[in-house]
Amino acid sequence: MFPQPQPDEYFDGVNEHLLRAVPAAATRILEIGCARGRLGAELKRADPHRYVVGVEHDPEAAAVAAGRLDEVHVADVQSGLPALPPRSFDCVIFGDVLEHLLDPEAVLREARELLTGNGVLAVCVPNIAHFSIIKALLRSDLMYQPNGLLDATHIRFFTHATFIKMLLDASFLPELTDIIASGGTDHMIPAATPLLEYFGVDPQRALKFLDAYQLIFTATMLPDVPDRFAARPISFVACVNDEDQLASNLLRSPCLQPGTPHEVILRRGEASAADGFHAGLAAASHDLVVFVQQDIYLPHGWDSRFVAQLAEAERRFGPVGVAGAFGLRLTNGEPEHVGRVLDRETLLDKPVPLPARVDTLDEIVLAVHRDTTLRFDPALGFHLYGVDLCLAARQQDLAVVVLDAPCFHNSLFAHLSGAFHTAREHLLAKWPDVDPLNSNMGDLRTMRPQDPPATWMAEQETREERHRSVRADLADARRRIADMESSVFWKLRGLVRRG
Repeated sequence: MFPQPQPDEYFDGVNEHLLRAVPAAATRILEIGCARGRLGAELKRADPHRYVVGVEHDPEAAAVAAGRLDEVHVADVQSGLPALPPRSFDCVIFGDVLEHLLDPEAVLREARELLTGNGVLAVCVPNIAHFSIIKALLRSDLMYQPNGLLDATHIRFFTHATFIKMLLDASFLPELTDIIASGGTDHMIPAATPLLEYFGVDPQRALKFLDAYQLIFTATMLPDVPDRFAARPISFVACVNDEDQLASNLLRSPCLQPGTPHEVILRRGEASAADGFHAGLAAASHDLVVFVQQDIYLPHGWDSRFVAQLAEAERRFGPVGVAGAFGLRLTNGEPEHVGRVLDRETLLDKPVPLPARVDTLDEIVLAVHRDTTLRFDPALGFHLYGVDLCLAARQQDLAVVVLDAPCFHNSLFAHLSGAFHTAREHLLAKWPDVDPLNSNMGDLRTMRPQDPPATWMAEQETREERHRSVRADLADARRRIADMESSVFWKLRGLVRRG
């Protein structure tokens, strides 16, 4: 394991990051797991007008915190939060808490009821994907460490992806705002790169999370949803080429669990997205058909949000040809992204009222009516079929809309492949009069193929080769200087100067 910080040093480090996560405008703050009140005291020092309430299960620590905070409650959060006025806090903070709970999502939902409408959640959780844990697992010797990343009270383990899913399920819109890095990870990457690439993980992206031993999230509240499946059933269609991605994401979605009125149509071994979509459309039992990627997680209530938003879009805009979760439109000639989704660890949250009309949609989610005359183009393979479908819908005077239904795109995608540019060239030839021709990744007319990025190993070898070359040049220069200084002429020069 990496060298463990001492308790005070550890909590000071966490507090420093959590301080940055609390909005400057927050004046009523609840810290759950306030320990001795050190973070709350810093919050009050930064703004004396703040009213800070703490919750702590240890009576001795709570007694110390009571001398620093405005109000402290002694409670075992495992059994629920103390009775506090609903909608009374601008910010709720969880420090070293959620990893110790049997049902952290239930406690997050309770905390949600305490936040004002524009309140913010700030959370710090340990990252189980830290390299020290990976090393210990590979050695079959994972031990709980006192005051470390793991201790014997940890009963929940998180990665950035699993915690994003939990926050979404608790009706929060999360953002990974910071990480607490340990350092000392680079040495692992050369050995790990072949394994990472074998499993389709980009080594450059992996480095960030292998080095993170704590993750700092902030989150805002999503609108309430009914605690039941949507009344309008949906047929979900997905092409599959990675069973692990499917099982960990789409098939884990709460709206697709036992008892769902929705159906899932999985297409394996298809030559193109078009083949899968057309087969799924023909097999669909329900009027609303959602073509969704295998690496999408649809959080609790997603189906209800989507159905309600689609009804609102049809009321506002008339017949809808294609609906999705994220898209792009031209505003005063400039491209503007529209929608709210989590793409890998990045929150894409654009301040546009939803539902909204757009020019094109991202392929992560595309919804049509079963009787649509729109079709995917097989020549596009698995790229840019959303752009093509939206252009065809607009050609038929059908609305293309983004709905407010946040989801999580847990992609392993790292760079644009040659197949993408083949599809791009086909699309440009198919729609020659559309200029600019935009996708969510930019103007397809100005985009150019680029060589795939070198692997971390190749870049490291290049750097090491440059270093070897520089070292060799330096050694050669030193030899030349030494030879010159030992020559008769150099020594005579010295005698002449001294004379």
